[in-house]
Amino acid sequence: MAEEPTGEDAVPQARTPAVTAGVVVLAVLALAFLAVAGYFGYTHRQAEQEAHERSEILDAARQGVVNLTTMDFERADEDVQKVLDGSAGDFRDEFEARSHDLIAVMQEAKVKSQGEVRQAAIETQNGDSADVLVAVAQKVSNAGGAAEEPRGQRMRVTMQLEDGTYKIVKAGFVQ
Repeated sequence: MAEEPTGEDAVPQARTPAVTAGVVVLAVLALAFLAVAGYFGYTHRQAEQEAHERSEILDAARQGVVNLTTMDFERADEDVQKVLDGSAGDFRDEFEARSHDLIAVMQEAKVKSQGEVRQAAIETQNGDSADVLVAVAQKVSNAGGAAEEPRGQRMRVTMQLEDGTYKIVKAGFVQ
């Protein structure tokens, strides 16, 4: 019986067409699986980034509206500064220009208000800007005898990304 050559003397065995086709099919399936996994990984990451951005916008809008609706005559300067810190653009400029009068009126009338955001939702979003609808309940008291009964209001605030933080650039009440 003749020995089969081994090592360098061995003649490579020819693959059958069925084995070659099987290897090609497995390779194509592996590449398809990698492509699908990559696609789903990419879309999942995009969805997470968008959800995180929406969360940042809503958190900033909620805090901004609380700052706008919560004022205490005993710490009026600090409360006004909170609004200024959370705002930008024309809104900030106008609020700052009127802040001295606002503080004077608050202190004279001994105004205290407490705002609480009930709900907030992004109405529209375009790039680094978003319009947010906010339902807020506000309790107000003053020296004139205003009761602290909660008043429900709806606001629309436009949030703009500035220096890595979303800030209010426009605010108004919705009828």
